[in-house]
Amino acid sequence: MVARIIPAPVSVQERGGSFRLTENTRSKIEYRLDPKCGLPPEGYTLNVTRTRVKAVASTPAGLFYAKQTLRQLTDGDRIPCVSIKDYPRYSWRGFHVDPCRHFQSVEDLKAMIDVMAQYKINTMHWHLTDDQGWRIEIRKYPRLTSVGAWRTEWDGGVHGGFYTQDEVREVVAYAAERFITIVPEIEMPGHAVAAIRAYPELSCTEEPVGSFSTWGSPDIVLCPGKEKMFEFLDDVIAEVSALFPGEYIHIGGDECKKTRWQKCPACQARIKAEGLSATADATPEERLQSYAVKRMEGILAKYGKKLIGWDEILEGGLSPNATVMSWRGEKGGIAAAERGHQVIMTPSHDGMYLDHYQGDPKIEPETISGDNTLEKVYSYNPSIPVKGVQGNLWSEYIYSEAQRQYMFFPRAFAIAEIGWTLPENKDFTAFCTAVDRACEDLDARGINYHIPMPEQPGGSYNHVAFLDKAVLEFTTTRPMRMVYTLDGSEPTPESATYEGPLEFTSDATLRIACVTSYGKMGKARTIDIRKDTLRPAKILDGKPSIMLRTTYGFFLDWSEIPSGAFWTEPRPIDSFRDIPRQEPTHYNMMGLNFYAAEATGYIKVPEDGVYVLSTLFDQLWVDGEKLIDNGREVKKHSRQDAGIALRKGYHQVTVRFLSNVRGGWTTARNRGEILIRKADNT
Repeated sequence: MVARIIPAPVSVQERGGSFRLTENTRSKIEYRLDPKCGLPPEGYTLNVTRTRVKAVASTPAGLFYAKQTLRQLTDGDRIPCVSIKDYPRYSWRGFHVDPCRHFQSVEDLKAMIDVMAQYKINTMHWHLTDDQGWRIEIRKYPRLTSVGAWRTEWDGGVHGGFYTQDEVREVVAYAAERFITIVPEIEMPGHAVAAIRAYPELSCTEEPVGSFSTWGSPDIVLCPGKEKMFEFLDDVIAEVSALFPGEYIHIGGDECKKTRWQKCPACQARIKAEGLSATADATPEERLQSYAVKRMEGILAKYGKKLIGWDEILEGGLSPNATVMSWRGEKGGIAAAERGHQVIMTPSHDGMYLDHYQGDPKIEPETISGDNTLEKVYSYNPSIPVKGVQGNLWSEYIYSEAQRQYMFFPRAFAIAEIGWTLPENKDFTAFCTAVDRACEDLDARGINYHIPMPEQPGGSYNHVAFLDKAVLEFTTTRPMRMVYTLDGSEPTPESATYEGPLEFTSDATLRIACVTSYGKMGKARTIDIRKDTLRPAKILDGKPSIMLRTTYGFFLDWSEIPSGAFWTEPRPIDSFRDIPRQEPTHYNMMGLNFYAAEATGYIKVPEDGVYVLSTLFDQLWVDGEKLIDNGREVKKHSRQDAGIALRKGYHQVTVRFLSNVRGGWTTARNRGEILIRKADNT
């Protein structure tokens, strides 16, 4: 049986037997370049008999991909006898990296390029500028890297880095040797705070700007009313275009807030001079963005480059040469295709954003949002003919290279198969088997990857309460054996295999993990299971109130509050949701007044039973017992849910909240809720 290849070829015929690799037989392996062989540019044929291996392609890229297939087929010193004909579905098969939020070294980029080339990916989208960091050396503007490449975090730490032009050439050449074209992205007119920090005159107000150390879309953007902004972009593109031989430069064009343009004399003068009055479909400021994008398109053409941008660049019209990357679903890509533009599909919530969760958010590392499991990624199929597809990995919540790899693999293998393989040749079950072999190869390279964790249907949580008995059921996001222990020890491949729901009638500590077909253990979950008793409800006189007290300061943990801190007198508030709103917030999340808050109130339980509580507050106490402690983790999604047995009626709760910024997320954006649901495990 021939091992499943990623991405699956157009056709595979098994012939029985194998070709044996020895020092004497290596001369029997032939790679022949034949421009007249009739194969598409990246296609190849591969024929393996007992006595010879022969690959034929019309281009060097085709021969390279034949070698990658042969590498996957090889098992020790044997290659199975097969006849393969293969070529890609799409000409653009891309992956995206974002070193702007968290920097990525040249060595780590090369490691990623090595793997992606092996799986026939041919484009790397290199996101080089954003609000949080400018990552490419521009010699005419040295402050872009001396200032714009570094940011001071809220805890005082400094993060940054940039690529010299020599390093860029090195990476571009390294990728080209593996038939990967690199497309740089230089953001405009939004997502440009790093550039404006270095050169404030590029903005509308020309005011000095501090580090932008949170995630989102600030209203501090480039000023298209000023001609010097376009001169700056021309100078930047002159240097960038000389470093990247590919035909495209990505200009971003997304999420540009236009509030400052409305008040900017230069922008309003530009709107008047260019006749950019409002239409039924666009405000004057939206038409000003279209004007800026068209000017950028002209700059690129001056240096022999074509424009590519996110689907927002459609607003106001483009020349036919522009290519649209559709990320807000497929709608933008469909509209672009109808107008004659080439389209690359990368819809965020249809599987193509690899910064989304790949498992239950309650137990996976923090991400930006969304649910893109391996199966969901694999299932994506563009609804219209397009130039290609691309998987994007934004790095807001990626704090190490190991975590970047964890988010990228094995979903990147699914991206490779979407881009290369015809839909009729896709099979998720067979693909999962091949993924195990591919992950073994990642182990050999020292590259991290995601192994599913056992999940509880309806929402995972690690603190389970029950009255009479608890029944726990587990699933995985892709087929995988689960093993567990009940004595507190670490599970191993030899531990008991999970074969169905587990029943508990007394306190227990369950440790459960997935194990791959080749014996590698995933991360184990520790689940505390305890027999509980119903807490009595409170009898209240009148309407329950919520009393709040605060103290000011920037604290990352409750223990950091000084013992002598000044606290305000307790005062009533209307809702727990008011707690994160004690100070004004704004788009840019700069200059906030941080504080700690403690509030006591009540929740109402509709009937006796075991409930699961969830919150993003730092701590939650119920009837005097600390139930949830979210500790020092990033608090964007609740991850410390816990069960408790409660009688019908009112129960006193105390919450503790820290207004702060950790890992780029500011807790002032949280909704301040206490969510409660009936436990489904009893």
